[in-house]
Formats: sequence, structure tokens, C-alpha cells
Amino acid sequence: MQYKWKAFIVVSLSLFVMVMDASALNVILPKIAEDFAVSLGVVSWVTIIGGLAVSSTLLPLGKLADIAGRRKIQLLGMSLFAVGAIICFFSSNISLLLSGRIVGSLGASMLQAVTMAIVLAVFPDNEKGRGLGMITFAVGIGGIAGPLVGSQITEFFGWRYIFLIMFFPTLIGFILASYILSDELIGSPRKEKIKYDFKGAIYSALFIILIILNISNPFAISYTSALYWLIWITSISFIYLFIRSQIKSENPMFDLSLFSSWRFSFAVLARLFGFTSNGPFWFIIPFYSTIVLKYSVGLTGILIFLNALGMSLAGSIGGRLSDKFGTLKFILSGLLLLTTTWIIFVILGSDPPMIYILLISFINGVSNGLWMAPNTSETLEKIPTSHHGLISAFNALIRNIGSVIGISISTILITSILISYGLNVQIGELINGSNEEIKILSNAMNYSFILSAGFGIIAIIFSVMGRLKRN
Repeated sequence: MQYKWKAFIVVSLSLFVMVMDASALNVILPKIAEDFAVSLGVVSWVTIIGGLAVSSTLLPLGKLADIAGRRKIQLLGMSLFAVGAIICFFSSNISLLLSGRIVGSLGASMLQAVTMAIVLAVFPDNEKGRGLGMITFAVGIGGIAGPLVGSQITEFFGWRYIFLIMFFPTLIGFILASYILSDELIGSPRKEKIKYDFKGAIYSALFIILIILNISNPFAISYTSALYWLIWITSISFIYLFIRSQIKSENPMFDLSLFSSWRFSFAVLARLFGFTSNGPFWFIIPFYSTIVLKYSVGLTGILIFLNALGMSLAGSIGGRLSDKFGTLKFILSGLLLLTTTWIIFVILGSDPPMIYILLISFINGVSNGLWMAPNTSETLEKIPTSHHGLISAFNALIRNIGSVIGISISTILITSILISYGLNVQIGELINGSNEEIKILSNAMNYSFILSAGFGIIAIIFSVMGRLKRN
């Protein structure tokens, strides 16, 4: 077997387990809340705190991987992920469970920081799209397996065994990685000592935490309160300090000169708005399915399954074909298809044939599989290999932030419309709502779908602009 496939098996296994863990977690949260006798608001921090730990450390760990070596970060990431899973398995209260999620999420952040960089290092230039497409395939399969495995294991053995199941493939991956991965083949080992930018790492972590907290607003702080705007001012201050420190540093954590590349800058903007457009699917569509369309939880799970399946299949095909026919065709095709699916959701209304919804869910997944890997190739084009760990982490961060923005804006829009009609309730509380209330919710969701389509159009425009300047 060629070395590139050996290395790919190692990183894709860790990525598969990581995505399966995240997607399974959404299924078991109600059971965790029941066992620990806490509210859903409290147990939601199992997800929130993990997201904050990952997002705030991606850039610092990506830079660290470029300096210390990707093999070390891969092995350390798998170790922390496994330890976090064991802590969660034996947790006797919600605090210990949250501690385990923090440890595991730090490991997940390390794995996200190096996965794409390793794939880019082992695949030749004419196959990089193929390698990145296969990463999308692994992500999709993990997304498929998570809810299926999570629901079945929880039903027959209990939610704790989900974390035990995550431990064993991670252990296998660690053993394989220790034998297969070599820094000379997967990274950019540097003999000279380079000073790590701790100040930049701290500033970046703080402003990312504050921005994500303010956008997602898990504490339900009033948008007109002084505290809400004080947090924004503080986060902007940290952004200023970060930029200033990077300009002055001899060895900055993030080389801001990368943004002087028109191609890179617009590819990043297209990526941000692409994920902002798609983010609401995983959050809004389950409510749309169970409340508006009156589908069962099982049928809603099939919708999510078809979406992940479409992304997996298209990701593996789109990445490989983009090596031959260029990235722009697949980026534009995917984003255009993504935008179209949101418009079709609006056109179908509140009582469409089931087969249409199933088909659109699958096509939505296909659209993401088509554009994600080629867009990643765009952001990494002509980037020095010594920066691949950092840019891989940066791409993952943009994905996370885009998804958070998309979900938050859609939620705010829907909630605001509900309040304007006198419905001061959470979306999920309308599961037993009257026909009139559900009609109002359906109309509010249509506005959310239109907004998501608008973000998709912006992503298309930025993708084209990057090429126009180049020409």
C-alpha cells in the first residue's frame, strides 16, 4: 500500500471518530440531562464548552504543529481525545462530564489542526483535491454513524458507552499513527529554534471565545443591554491587540501578509459565507421536520442521514474531479446548488410530498460535498508548506464560526418573528402548538431559508471575485 493511503487511514480514522462523537452527542443530551437531573439549558453546555475549546485553540495549535511537528500533535491529540472519553464514561456528575469534554475537545482541536496539513503533505500536487475530497467523505460517514450508533447504544446500554466506543478506535488510531506517521513525510520539520508567539495565541483565543459567546448568546443576554455591547467592545479590543502583536512580532502566530493574496482572501470569505449559509440545516431543519412537517424523530433522522450521505459521495467525487477540471467549476456548482435547495424549501411550503423533502435533503448534502474540498484547495494554493498546519486550522476555524453565525442569525430571526406575533417561546416549545402557531413558525422559517440562500449568493460572488482579480 502506498504511504499516502497509510497516512490517510490514520488521520481519517481519527477524524471519523471525532465527527461521530460530535454528532452522537446531540442524540444523547436528553438522556444525560435526565440521569444528572439537570435542565436542557445546563446540559447544552456539554456541546457549547466543547465548541469553545476547539475554536479558541485551533489557530495556536495549528501554528504549534508547524513548529513542533505534526506527528507529535496528532499523537497528543488522539491521547487527549481518548482520555477525555474515559473521563466522560466514568463521570458521576455534570461538572466531571464537562471536564472530560474540555480535555477531549482540546484533543479534537489538535486533530483538526493537522488533518488537512498531513493529507496535503502526502498526496502529490495533482491529487490534492482527491485527498481533501476523501476527508469530506470521512466527515460525512462520521456524521452518518454518529446518530445511528448513538441512538442504538444509548437505548440498549446507556449513554456512557458512547464514550467507551469512541475510546477504542482512538486507541487503535494512536497505535497506527505511532508506527506509520513520520515527520519527514507528513510535516515540515525545522531544525532551527523558532520562538512561539504566546501573546498572539492568548489574544486570539480570548477574542474567539468572546465573539462566539456573543454570537450564539447561550446566556440569553438582552441585545440592548450594556453587558452585551461591553462584551463586543472587549472582543474587538482583543482583535486589535492580536493584529498589533502580529505586526510587531518577528515570528507571528499568524502571518497577516497572507491576506495580501486576493485569491486567498476571497476564498476565505467564500468559505465563511458558504458555511453561514449551510449552518442552519443541522439546527433548523430538525425543528422544521418535526414541528412543521409533523415527521417522526426516526424520519427526521433519515433526513440528516441522507444529507450526510450526499456530502460523503459528492465530496469523494468532487475532490478527485477538481484535480482534473479545476476547482472553480465545482465551487460554483456546489454553492449554486446549496442556494437552490434553500429556495426550494421555501417554494415547497408547509405540506410538501415527503419524497421531495428527502430528495432536497440529499441534494443539500451533495452541494456541500461539491464545494468544500475545492474551496479548501483554493485557500491553500501557493501557501508555503510551512504554513499548512496553521491554514488547515484556520480553515476549520472559519467553518466553525460560519456555522455558529448561520445558526445564530437564523434563530434570532425566527424568534424575533415569533415574538412579533406574541409567541415569546423557544422554537422547540411549539411541538404541540396550534395550527395557527405552527403556520407562523413555518413563515418565520421561510424567511430564515431565504436569508440562507442570500448568504449562498454572497459566497458565489466572492468565489468569482477571487478569480476575476487573478485574471
